[in-house]
Amino acid sequence: MLGKKLYKTSMLNLFRMGILILVIFFFNDFYLDTFTYDKFQAGGRFKILDVIEYHYRYPYEFITFFSMVLIPSFYFGIIRGVRFYEKGFVYNRGLPFFNRSVSYSDVKTYKLLHPKKAISIHTKTGDVYLIADNTVERVIAILDQHNIQGDLAQDDYVKLITNYKKFLMMVIAFTMFVFVMKRIGLFH
Repeated sequence: MLGKKLYKTSMLNLFRMGILILVIFFFNDFYLDTFTYDKFQAGGRFKILDVIEYHYRYPYEFITFFSMVLIPSFYFGIIRGVRFYEKGFVYNRGLPFFNRSVSYSDVKTYKLLHPKKAISIHTKTGDVYLIADNTVERVIAILDQHNIQGDLAQDDYVKLITNYKKFLMMVIAFTMFVFVMKRIGLFH
């Protein structure tokens, strides 16, 4: 199909750290919230192994934590990325069934948005793909090998930073919303 895999991008380290902070925050809430359950307090034991034993007997809270926090953070923090092959790349749009394959023959140009972190790839059909990676030089090298013209000017850098801030604020707002809804008791 697209040939041998050449490179896979990874999430920016700043976002990985943000995801790790969210996981620690929700794990702390999950762990401390266990001590407030009536069935847990009936045992009269309050050690770490008792919390594990409780969630082994009553797995609903752990399954919810695992499916709503751990699986998405693992997928978005480690697995998700744009994969570059010999004849094209597969752009990941968030979930595996939304992935889109793009041939290098369909790519018109690319533009550097950040000196070391982000570029945008423009296709002949008018689609624009944003590639953010910790080191974007490898992506530029792959595109240059396929004679794709690029613009290394950074005039869209300000728009990119604004989009990152909006995204970060949206993630924080969603996290706070879920936390407040959990505290109110709508998830029980």
